[in-house]
Amino acid sequence: MAATSLAAIALAGAVLAAFVPMWPCLLMAHFAVQLAAGGVVVVAAAAALRIARAFDLAAIATLVSALRIAPDLISVPRPLPPGGTPLRVLVLNVHTESTGYAAVRQLIADAKPDLIGLVEVSQRWLDELAPAVASYPGRLERPRPDNFGVALYTRMPLTGAIETLAIGLPSAVARVRVGGTAVGVLVIHPLPPMTAAALDAQVATLDAVADRVASLAIPVVVLGDFNATPWSQPFHRLQARTGLCDSRDGFGLAPSFPAASAVLRIPIDHLLASCEIGVRDRRIERDVGSDHLPVVLDLVIPATPP
Repeated sequence: MAATSLAAIALAGAVLAAFVPMWPCLLMAHFAVQLAAGGVVVVAAAAALRIARAFDLAAIATLVSALRIAPDLISVPRPLPPGGTPLRVLVLNVHTESTGYAAVRQLIADAKPDLIGLVEVSQRWLDELAPAVASYPGRLERPRPDNFGVALYTRMPLTGAIETLAIGLPSAVARVRVGGTAVGVLVIHPLPPMTAAALDAQVATLDAVADRVASLAIPVVVLGDFNATPWSQPFHRLQARTGLCDSRDGFGLAPSFPAASAVLRIPIDHLLASCEIGVRDRRIERDVGSDHLPVVLDLVIPATPP
């Protein structure tokens, strides 16, 4: 009985912490699914043991967590633009230290994406993937020996550059023409919020991304490892500032990290898009040796009005 009561108190504390605007409390928001699932267990235990106060506390905490994730479970895909052009996109954090080169090459061959956004690419990764992306004329690459190299490949020509936004980490910023429509593309990888300073840097980077999206003044897709879940304040802030829609709408929770644990897995690999861009399909792909799972999306780019 004591253990169940302590579990109810701990659960309520973790759920409450997610609303405290300071690190590390804000990190609890990333685990809304786990808190909701754990809460169900605690509620069931408290009910079985007839511990009324623990039951009430756990039930309220579980309900709060469930309300956080409810929109992801009940949302529906946005209508597809009529007469639009299909665009298949692959988003993947390859994990710098991984040696799953062959698996990623095979994934590219199987998925046949039109646009590929990769993060954590080193020079070794670029060398190993060169045969798989040889047919992609549009490309921006910035390898790094740490975890913040980025690369963008497109089947159509692109204009753009590797830019440093906010704290000096690289992002790929490009314009491509899909059908007759010009589309902006940003591949980003902000810092993970492992310290208070890193959280501030993450927010600064996402603010700079929002400013860059506004400067493009065309339909935009922003993709990469955001190191933020849809329930976190940095993610909410980015969406509010850009007005972009989450490609997950209508496709469930879509957790992608860590690949090794279905229990701990959370959605931090994202694609946000201008809301006029449709999402026909979105799926989490097979494990390719990274600590992240790949995301493959079938977008529909609206035709430019005559």
